[in-house]
Amino acid sequence: MKTIKKLFMAALFSTYLISVIGCQTTVQVSGADKVNIPFLKNSADECYFLDEFMPIPDGLVTGKNGSLNLRYYTYRTANYKDWGPKEIMLSFYSRDSSCWSLFEEFYIAK
Repeated sequence: MKTIKKLFMAALFSTYLISVIGCQTTVQVSGADKVNIPFLKNSADECYFLDEFMPIPDGLVTGKNGSLNLRYYTYRTANYKDWGPKEIMLSFYSRDSSCWSLFEEFYIAK
């Protein structure tokens, strides 16, 4: 009888451990997903329709400087050109808010 009770308690304890371990893995938060940013040329001759292909940024700031419209895209973790994965900020300007040109690209070294 003691052997059966010990086996039952061991099985019950094993089930408890499996459920606890299972719960811990379901609540752990993974790292930030990396975003792949398409290659962009830093040139006034290039015209990009950003709303059609840019991944959703972690931060977007828009503004105006004289006749130019400005956009600053920030990604916490992104692969871009040969930098990847880093925190990246891309700055664009436009005269018509449709066709955008890249004028600055930064990554934050940690």
